[in-house]
Amino acid sequence: MKILDRYILRNFLTSAVMWFIVFMAMRTVADLFINMDEFAKLDKPFGALVGHVVTYYSYQLLAYFTELGGVIIVASAAFTLAMMNHTNELTAMLASGVSLHRVVVPIIICSVLLSGLIVLDQELLIPRVADKLVRERDDAMGKNLFQVRLMTDGAGSVWYAHTFRPQERVMDRPVVLLRDRDHRALGRISGRRAEPATADGEPGWAFAEGVLSRMLPSGEPWKGEYCPRWDAVYTRIDPNALLNASGHGAEVDAFDPGYDMTIWADRFDARPRGPGRAPGGTLLRPRFIFRAGDGRVLGAFLARSAVWSYDDHKNGYWALEDGVLFHPSDLTGDELILRRSNRWLQYMSTSQLTRLLQLKRVPDMRSPLLARHVRFTEPLNNLVMLLLGLPFILSRERNIRSSATLCLLMVGTFYLFIYICRHLGLPATWAAWLPILLFGPIAAVMLDSVKT
Repeated sequence: MKILDRYILRNFLTSAVMWFIVFMAMRTVADLFINMDEFAKLDKPFGALVGHVVTYYSYQLLAYFTELGGVIIVASAAFTLAMMNHTNELTAMLASGVSLHRVVVPIIICSVLLSGLIVLDQELLIPRVADKLVRERDDAMGKNLFQVRLMTDGAGSVWYAHTFRPQERVMDRPVVLLRDRDHRALGRISGRRAEPATADGEPGWAFAEGVLSRMLPSGEPWKGEYCPRWDAVYTRIDPNALLNASGHGAEVDAFDPGYDMTIWADRFDARPRGPGRAPGGTLLRPRFIFRAGDGRVLGAFLARSAVWSYDDHKNGYWALEDGVLFHPSDLTGDELILRRSNRWLQYMSTSQLTRLLQLKRVPDMRSPLLARHVRFTEPLNNLVMLLLGLPFILSRERNIRSSATLCLLMVGTFYLFIYICRHLGLPATWAAWLPILLFGPIAAVMLDSVKT
């Protein structure tokens, strides 16, 4: 690397650090000033309140960097070249035979590398702290309860909960509307409480006092008293049938076509038979599994044991001990917290956005598709914005003030055009790439036209 390159880079990086501090401080102070009343609601001592504010904004700085990173790069490059122009260093370089195009090469290369830092921040750091970025200003510790309002998971099921406790990752009074791939109703799950759980290596939620109300092929729901629940699962396979199929003390694996249910247990202990004694027995660590027509598990009732019993109408059922309803789902507690914010798509990585699109988990597919395209176009936008502003700073035909004004107007026009494209309702691909397609050639022509 030549001495000239090292000198330009040193000045540019010094300016970048300075402008980073300035823009981050301005963004933080502006937000703090506007939302001071929200922090003032906290009934805390002054020292604890300051710590609360510092904790909140320490995470928000990661998001602010992605918002203002491109502006910081342009401001740093413009400031560096403006100072070199003001001190006649550019004139000296031209006199020595160095073209202005050669002068800006190290700045452009370093700007691309700094844009890479923005990408790393967006892809690696922000998704890991996304649950903290969506917290309210009066909830830096993430303790506030909130309502889960009709969120969908990868299977198309719709989730609702009266409250969600972020610290415990627990839903109170949850309801899940089960749907197939064509969004037709399959049933409903409800319970008193739901918390994250894993069964057979598959993630999901365990419902305390859970009830599964399934739709029959005719489109009618099961009768309420026969719906499987946490304490009783009705079946048309009595203990005699299980005994004939598996034997006393053996593992149980049976299918009940009447309820479209698989019965599995580690062991079946049949009750000794006698004169006038009805068949009975106990299942150890049973699982009663209900599936959809495509084989997907709708719910599985897990228990420590299940004892064969009869209700008042002489209908047989298994009485569960410590029974819970497990529903497999890829919806996590962190995602519930993240989707509280209207900016939740901006806090996801590109791989998460791709998976979201593949599973079609949002009603408006344009938003995640646009967010994914923006991940690829944003570094290019920063480069185009830099190339649009440099020609005005490099010009020797006007003073620094007028050059800076024209640079600001040009960059502002580009920013405004990006905003209009993304909010005008254009298709996601056009909304993301149109600014580059239009302003990219203009930036190249303007830079090439600089008199060197």
